[in-house]
Amino acid sequence: MNNVVLAGRLVADPELKTTTSGVEMTSFRLAVNQDYAKSGEDKKADFFNITAWRQTEIGRASCRE
Repeated sequence: MNNVVLAGRLVADPELKTTTSGVEMTSFRLAVNQDYAKSGEDKKADFFNITAWRQTEIGRASCRE
């Protein structure tokens, strides 16, 4: 299994939805700053669209924030 750890800022409030079959999902967008910048340029951020399915901790935690 591959694991990815992202530390960043929520771009908007997380959205908690339930599918027609009753499966919970949480969607949110995360902005992560890049650690590097070329000389004379501002740092940039990467944006990630994330969906957490079922009752994962990230899904429950993001709705409480």
